Amino acid sequence: MDLEPHTWLILGKLAGAGVALGFGGIGAAIGMGNAAGMANHAIMRQPKVQREMLRTMLIGQAVGEGAAVFALVIGLFIIVVSPANLDLIGGNYFAALLGAGLSIGFGTFGSGLGCGWPAGNACAGFARNPARSPKLTQSMIIGQAVAQSPSIFALVVSLILILTAKNGTDLPTMGIYISAGLAMGVSALGSGIGSGQTAGGAVDGIGRWPLAYGVTLRTMLIGQAVCETPAIFGMLVAFIMMFAMGDLNPGLLGFAQVFGAAIAVGFGGVGPGIGSGLTAAKGCAATALRPDKDALILRTMLIGQAVSQSTAIYALIIALALLYVVG
Repeated sequence: MDLEPHTWLILGKLAGAGVALGFGGIGAAIGMGNAAGMANHAIMRQPKVQREMLRTMLIGQAVGEGAAVFALVIGLFIIVVSPANLDLIGGNYFAALLGAGLSIGFGTFGSGLGCGWPAGNACAGFARNPARSPKLTQSMIIGQAVAQSPSIFALVVSLILILTAKNGTDLPTMGIYISAGLAMGVSALGSGIGSGQTAGGAVDGIGRWPLAYGVTLRTMLIGQAVCETPAIFGMLVAFIMMFAMGDLNPGLLGFAQVFGAAIAVGFGGVGPGIGSGLTAAKGCAATALRPDKDALILRTMLIGQAVSQSTAIYALIIALALLYVVG
């Protein structure tokens, strides 16, 4: 496609910034709404602690909104950034801006949505046991912070795409930039949701059985670490595309090669991330109820998570095969 350099630049800004905040704002808004809904239900049960309940809700919403702030920052950066030599801009630069938008847009979707579970369950636990507010707030913030990790991975990939984009226009390079963003963003989607589900289960358990705070928090962090695996796979493939794919097939074949790998590792990681979160959420709740059986519960949880992660490993194998065997 033969377009003027300025046209490529404007197209990249329009597409990249729009995708970044268009998708990036969805998850955070749903998560914050879930927190507010649970807080309203909790106030109905404990109207005397309305002020403290409101504080807990706002803290949870503020942390959950961090993902959307990442998307906003990248969206604004895409809008204002301009390379030194405008005459050399081509389709590659457009693809880099679009890839950055895809990375941060999808990448923050899951984290924003996931942060709603611990925030909402903290409000419910506060109504159930107002005296345990400090531990509930601590576990909520820790769980939300870990659930934000996939969005931070996506932020890093977005910045690399924007700052290292090459000039010119060729389909394989365009495919690398778009596919790297897609692989990172979509793979982070399930990890963010699953990590948030895990934190929600832990906060709910601590609210019901606060004496098991320490062991439940440990189980939560281990479960969240496993949920992050698909996002790490996506980031690995994105880095391979950006830094280690120097001899792609020419033309449309090269574009399809990296795009297929991105579809595999990206969408292939959504289910395992969420599935691992469902397993870990129940594991955290069970640990809070029966801390004396924590070793047995942790072992069962990790085995279940490992099996649910198998499809993410299959997706990674296919992605690498597309990059290095089929090519």
